Amino acid sequence: MAKAEIHKETTVDAEVIDEIVDSIKSVAYGTITITVHDGKVTQLETSRKKRF
Repeated sequence: MAKAEIHKETTVDAEVIDEIVDSIKSVAYGTITITVHDGKVTQLETSRKKRF
């Protein structure tokens, strides 16, 4: 069985956390995708759906 590399300690800037929380609060239905490279958040995508 292959071993997975685990980053021992990763910090996330408060600004990034605030953006993630704001995205969660603003989406009633949809998807929030967080892209991570080398243990750092590099992109945040939000897809909203409108339901009637």
